[in-house]
Amino acid sequence: MQIADRSYPISAIVYSDGVQFEAFLQEVTVVMADDGMRLAGLIQRSQPKPDRLKCDMHLLDLATGVLHGISDDRGPHARGCVLNTDRLLRACATAEAGLSGQTDLLVLCKFGKAEVEGGGFRALIAKAFELSIPVLIGVPLVNLPPFREFSGGFARVIELPELGSDPLAAAERLRSDLRPTCEEMVGAA
Repeated sequence: MQIADRSYPISAIVYSDGVQFEAFLQEVTVVMADDGMRLAGLIQRSQPKPDRLKCDMHLLDLATGVLHGISDDRGPHARGCVLNTDRLLRACATAEAGLSGQTDLLVLCKFGKAEVEGGGFRALIAKAFELSIPVLIGVPLVNLPPFREFSGGFARVIELPELGSDPLAAAERLRSDLRPTCEEMVGAA
């Protein structure tokens, strides 16, 4: 399965509750993988710590199953960002190496602060474009304006509540957005 609608190579799921979206993305990617989709990319797995205000953040590489720690432990009272950008970049480089023409979908957990500032997952998205691999990415509501600027009209925006609470139905809806349209199939013949 390759990119379906070239006018929208990115499907962005906009959310306001990060914990809810993280659980949703974990469930949907399991359904997609179980259905035989060849996934690549990074999804977040947060691990709460009872003695800390901030959780430990990990990225699961969907192609390899490797879990990358991307946060720093800054003590029990840390309130600011605990993201370790060097670890994030290493996880991105590993995920990028897993992209190929055989990949059906690149899934990324977030267009976050690192991406707003010009880094993070941007290189992975560019590589997916080069290989004509569609991208599914979460976008926190607060980052929607910079995401729209970054995507330049090449993204379909879906609000998380539109996908419902059933991971099977949500996965089918997202997959159907990736299927070629009749015009594209005729044009490819």
